Amino acid sequence: MTTTIARQPQGIPVGGQFAPVAHSEPSLSLDALMSRDQALDLSTLVPGQPRTIGRDVHGIGGIDMITLTDKGPLRQLAMPLFIEPSAAARMAPEKRLLEMRYTLPAEANIRELYEFDDWSYRRARQAAQSGLEEAAGLEPKPWPTPASHLPDTTAQVDEDGNISFTTYETFAAGEAIDPDDFDSWASEYPGYTDPGVRRRLATFIQDSYHS
Repeated sequence: MTTTIARQPQGIPVGGQFAPVAHSEPSLSLDALMSRDQALDLSTLVPGQPRTIGRDVHGIGGIDMITLTDKGPLRQLAMPLFIEPSAAARMAPEKRLLEMRYTLPAEANIRELYEFDDWSYRRARQAAQSGLEEAAGLEPKPWPTPASHLPDTTAQVDEDGNISFTTYETFAAGEAIDPDDFDSWASEYPGYTDPGVRRRLATFIQDSYHS
């Protein structure tokens, strides 16, 4: 009796044409393949879809990642009723809101600055958040912000003690970020790896915890 052996081509799973086929996933994102100029070109930024720029692209020391998100049209001040819509559009061309999130590197992690009380870790972490806001000059403003203004800058300490800042700018359709502006906007945030800044932040956290 003759036995026929079915040979399975290499790389094709047993089970017929509907059997699952394993594919290796690419390890790099499209954002990681962008140049700095391409990353700063907001005309290619998809509204609502974050663009993450790593330090190998943005090149700013003391910052790990910068995430850009087009949040949509900026709310404009109401125009007087007697102005025609076309004239109003020329006076106030549509601006879009750009959210920029700066994530600081592991060297700026501040968990050790508020792990002094294991019994009330949640309260200590809240003190770290308050201390960071005070150190960054982000205390609550004593007056209401009009709806047409940019959102306030915020600071955040996540569950692991990593720091991020979120700021906002405006841009017009088809615009790109000027590299000098980009560097200037980020200039406030790289200093949290500096020992002097960390000592001052630790003091703010302690004071917030005991207040």
